[in-house]
Amino acid sequence: MNSQVENSISRIAEQARDRYTIALKNARKRTEKAADRVADGKKPVKTLSKLSLKLTAVTHRTADKVLKQQAKMLEHQIDAFAGRLSAAAEATDVRNLLKTQFRLIPENAALFVNDARSALGIVAGAGAEVRDLLKGTVQEFRGTKKATAKKTKKTTAKKAARPRKKTTRKKTVAAAVEAQKVQTSAATEQSKAA
Repeated sequence: MNSQVENSISRIAEQARDRYTIALKNARKRTEKAADRVADGKKPVKTLSKLSLKLTAVTHRTADKVLKQQAKMLEHQIDAFAGRLSAAAEATDVRNLLKTQFRLIPENAALFVNDARSALGIVAGAGAEVRDLLKGTVQEFRGTKKATAKKTKKTTAKKAARPRKKTTRKKTVAAAVEAQKVQTSAATEQSKAA
């Protein structure tokens, strides 16, 4: 009987050791997988960190461009105001004053519209750049990111810097402004000659 009991106890002990070994092996595998998942958690943090740095760079570049554009816009408006004052000072009578002031309206309006378009182009370019950054980040999170991020940034910058095509209305306004400049200079020469 002792041998049967010993055999039973040996089998039970062996089965317990096998189960313990299997449980230990499975626990190690799960721990390794958990460690890999934790290590993979750094990737999204790095991705978001890169995105925030890139967004900060876009913000700074855009702010710089907008401030420069605002300064240019203010200079143009000061020049336009100075031109109106000069025209008023050179006017010989009220009729000439009004005629000159009305003649300057399209020129000043065209200048203002061009400045506004430039400002909107800056904002649109920044928006496109942010959109591309966000698309790239989402693709990176999904694991579908393509190697075109740098090309997209350059393309976006080119599109933002590219002037829009002029329509016939703009050409007409520009031609009218140019004709008015010629008439103004001719009228100024005539008044000086008289």
